Amino acid sequence: MKKAFTLLELLVVVGIMGLLGTAAMNSYTALVRGMKERSAVAAASGVLRSARERANVDRVPTAVYCYNRLIKAPTSEESGVAVGVMTAVRCAGRLSYARGNFLYDEFADLDHSYEAEESEGNLKRGGGIRLFRFGGTRMNDMRYSIVSDRVFTEDSQQVTIFSGANGRPSTNILLNAFYDLKTSARQPTWKAGDPYAFEFNELQLPDGMIFGTSVPHDSSQDVVVKTLVFDPENSTGNETIDIHSTKPDASGYPKEFKKAGTASSDSDRAV
Repeated sequence: MKKAFTLLELLVVVGIMGLLGTAAMNSYTALVRGMKERSAVAAASGVLRSARERANVDRVPTAVYCYNRLIKAPTSEESGVAVGVMTAVRCAGRLSYARGNFLYDEFADLDHSYEAEESEGNLKRGGGIRLFRFGGTRMNDMRYSIVSDRVFTEDSQQVTIFSGANGRPSTNILLNAFYDLKTSARQPTWKAGDPYAFEFNELQLPDGMIFGTSVPHDSSQDVVVKTLVFDPENSTGNETIDIHSTKPDASGYPKEFKKAGTASSDSDRAV
């Protein structure tokens, strides 16, 4: 007489297999989440280290803006998604003066780095790059203009920098200018003497991971959590920023923050 498994025994085996499968899936999910968090901390630390090294090599200040944005607002069907972004900028010069849409730096050979245009209309149709206002007491504002990727130049923009005296002739130079498209949501008010900077590195964290615990309620606004400044003449040592994972609350808004780690400009202190 052959023995067979009873229905109860089969149910027990299936239940055990289900429990093992659930445990394996939970372990796999935790492993993937841990790898995602460690990768995000390592990548953010790399941006901080590159900014510190760039400042020391170029001997000019750099800064890293750490900010959060809402890339998808919550709806009745889906939860919202927030993400952290890092933008590293390098101080490039100082404005001599600003007039209308034109931003002048008389000590920079802008036409050596950018294509020059004599028509304001062509500048309006050109591509845009971000020109950050650097330094001051409101660094956390992260103010920047979108300027044309070509510079403006024409004969009428000649200015006298050395006036003639005792019969000596005046010396004129032809100035080139950035053309501010004035389309930025974070538009600064430029004035003579303002330092400006260009971005040289940017990092976006994985969806659902942010800096600190501040998330904007409006998808058109960024919340600047922290600005990390690296000055070769006045080093403040190690700079850090906390990274958190978010979960949506009952309304679908990203909340319930869990610390994923701390990014650091010191490779030995990133955790």
